[in-house]
Amino acid sequence: MKFNLLFSLKYTRLILFASTVLACLFSISIADIDYIQAATEKEYDLQEIKDGVYILSANGYNVMFLTTGEGIIVVDAPPSIGDKIFKAISEVTNEPIKYLIYSHAHRDHIGAAHLFQPFIQIIAEKNTGDILKAVNDPERPIPTTTFIDNTTLTVGDKTLQLTYPGQYHQRGDIFIYVPDQKIIMVVDQLTPGEVPWKHLAATPEVPALMRSYDQVLEYDFDVYVPGHGNTGTKKDVNIQKEYVSDLKNNAQLAINNVNFTEVTKNVDRQNNAAITEAYFDALTNACVEKTEEKWKGKLHGVGVWTDEHCEKMIQSVRVD
Repeated sequence: MKFNLLFSLKYTRLILFASTVLACLFSISIADIDYIQAATEKEYDLQEIKDGVYILSANGYNVMFLTTGEGIIVVDAPPSIGDKIFKAISEVTNEPIKYLIYSHAHRDHIGAAHLFQPFIQIIAEKNTGDILKAVNDPERPIPTTTFIDNTTLTVGDKTLQLTYPGQYHQRGDIFIYVPDQKIIMVVDQLTPGEVPWKHLAATPEVPALMRSYDQVLEYDFDVYVPGHGNTGTKKDVNIQKEYVSDLKNNAQLAINNVNFTEVTKNVDRQNNAAITEAYFDALTNACVEKTEEKWKGKLHGVGVWTDEHCEKMIQSVRVD
C-alpha cells in the first residue's frame, strides 16, 4: 500500500512537471513565433546609426542607405545581400530609391546592381566607370554619372561628399562622407578589430593604402562604416595605421638583418627561383616574428595573414 502510494505520488509529480514544461514551451512558441519567423526570413541586420542613415548587414557585407525626404540614396549592392536591400528599405520608408553609388567596381560589392529599377541614377568615380565599360558585365550596370576625383551629391536633407583618394584598394575606390551626420564609409580599407584582409587588403599599391589612413583621419567623423564587419571609429583607423606602419618597419628590419648568403647556402645555385624563395621566406619569417611579438591577441587575424602581409610589405619596401 505504501509502495503504491509513493509510486502514485512520483508518477503524478512527473506528469505535472512534464505538463509544466510543455505548457512553457507552448506559450513561448505562441508568443514568439511571429518574431522567430520574421528573424529567420529577414536574414539580415538593420540599424539606424544616425538620423536617416542606415546600415544593412548580411553574409559579412554592408550596405549603407539614406532617407532624404526626396528619395533614397543607396551605397553599394553586394550580391550576397541582393534583394534584401529592398526589403530593408521598405521597413523604414516608402521613399523611392533615386540613387545608387558604387564604392568601386568589384563584383562582390556591386554585383546586385542589376536588381535596381532601370531608371535609377548610378554614380561612380570615372575609373570605376572605365573598368565597368571594359568588363561589360550585365550584373554591374555602367554608371549613368561619373566624376573625376571628387563630387558632392545633395538630395533633400542629406549631403554626401564622394572622394577618390588614390588606389588604396582598386582604381576608383572612393570615400563616401556624410558631413552633417559625421559618418564616413570606406569599403575594403579595413575591418575594425581585424588585421587587413589577405595581402594587405589586396592593394595594388601599398604606399597608397598607407596614405589612405591619414586621408581618412582628416575627416571629421565619429562613425566609420566598412564594407565588411562592424562599424568603427577613428580609434580603429589609428590602430590599423599603427599595425601597417609596424609591418613596414619590421620588413625593413628583416631586409637589413637577414644574411642572403647564409639563408641560401644550401640551395641549388642553378635554381634562381629556389634561391629567391629561400631568401624571401627568411625575410618573411623575420618580419612575422617581430610583428606577432607585439600584435598577437590584439587584432583578429594575427597569426593567420601576418605572413602574407609581411611578404607583400617586403616587396613594397624593396621596390616602391
